[in-house]
Amino acid sequence: MNPRLTSHLFGRLLRGKRLIGMILLASVPGLVAWVSMAGQSEAEATVIFEEVLATVPAATLSIAILFLATAVLRDERDGGTLPFLFITPVGRMAFAGSAWLAAAGASIVVAVAGWLVAFLAAGLTLGDWGLAVPALSAYVAAALAYSAVFVPLGYLFARSLIPGLAYVFVWEGILATVVSGLSASSIWRIALSIYADLTELSGAAGEMLGSVRPGVGGGVVTVLILIAAGVAVLSWAMRFRDAV
Repeated sequence: MNPRLTSHLFGRLLRGKRLIGMILLASVPGLVAWVSMAGQSEAEATVIFEEVLATVPAATLSIAILFLATAVLRDERDGGTLPFLFITPVGRMAFAGSAWLAAAGASIVVAVAGWLVAFLAAGLTLGDWGLAVPALSAYVAAALAYSAVFVPLGYLFARSLIPGLAYVFVWEGILATVVSGLSASSIWRIALSIYADLTELSGAAGEMLGSVRPGVGGGVVTVLILIAAGVAVLSWAMRFRDAV
């Protein structure tokens, strides 16, 4: 990792209308839960809250991270500054790690901001300020894992949003839901497995996991593997293109 490079890329991501838009998108699950819990009994509201936070972020949070992570190097390429970054004395692996770290940091900022809305929804509606706390693990894990996949995607493909959206909606949203054996290939379900191990998810929330078993240890290990693989692929891609 290179602190200066990471700081530069992180700063470019967290500015302008894009940051506000991604925070608003990540806040949708909390707002949906807030509205849906109104007028419900405590037991029903709790189930609704868990179901919303187990399902809706699979689309909204993942898309927010997709837009951020694919932009971390695309912004530099579009601005014509990427060649100048490549000539700095930073090795491929350090460069790739810095790009992922910048995207992961920006994604965590957006994820936590979105989670705070859910936290307020549970606290102000039910008076239960601890209900949303376990869900933070899924938000952070998703930010780390999605960014590890989407950063190299943004570097390898000029129109990276298309395969990214295909993964979110077609693979995770449809195939991994219909075919139980594909559930383990869903980043959101991996992140959700950590949340499910910290609290008992019922109804649609528990069914969202598919064949993935709840487990903090397994979820964390899988996220770490995805990060290592993502950084390795990005480093390889830079070598393949003779960039650095």
